[in-house]
Amino acid sequence: MADEQRMTAKYVEGRTDIIKDGITGAVLNVDHNAYQAAVNASKLREASKHQLESNTNDINSIKEELTEIKGMLRQVLGSVMDDGR
Repeated sequence: MADEQRMTAKYVEGRTDIIKDGITGAVLNVDHNAYQAAVNASKLREASKHQLESNTNDINSIKEELTEIKGMLRQVLGSVMDDGR
């Protein structure tokens, strides 16, 4: 059956990258290089998304730690100021 469907598929006029299935009427992309480029671009976007999430988490952790350090510094300076009175 697959061979029969292939025989009914015809290239769209003026295009070598897409065909039209004669049975279903579906337009199919047969440009394997473009498909692989799209897959690679999708993987790259996904990796970039994960990297951004990781960086955001790291930044938020640093902000929390800095807030803790500032609080400790205020306590130390407050006790030094109180002892100096």
